[in-house]
Amino acid sequence: MDRASPEPFGDYVRRTRRSKNLSCADVSRRSARFGKRIAGGYVNRIENDPHLKPSVDRLVALARGLDVSVEDVLARAIGSVPLSERTDDELRLLAKFRELPPQRRKALLTIIDALYSQELNSIFLRAVTEQENR
Repeated sequence: MDRASPEPFGDYVRRTRRSKNLSCADVSRRSARFGKRIAGGYVNRIENDPHLKPSVDRLVALARGLDVSVEDVLARAIGSVPLSERTDDELRLLAKFRELPPQRRKALLTIIDALYSQELNSIFLRAVTEQENR
């Protein structure tokens, strides 16, 4: 049985922000009260660029600025893959993550952000090299 595709993350952010009568700048100001700020322009980019992959830090700041749970934002950010299409590794990782104490979760997210950044840098360097070789 096919499921309807999940709401795109940018649409979720826009819908949530508008339902609370917040501008992107409001989300930015509100996020700053809880630590790391997310720029209003970046909130706009999240809403309008489906290929944008915000870091976990930015997603946490977004959640705080929208006054929604961090878990909900993170789940929706990765929720573009229907549950039926998630791999055993993804489900095992999620189950293990939920068993970790909060301090270990934070450490694991830092590691994942670092690995993700390295992957993006690698992809960027390959693209630059391919362009130079043309």
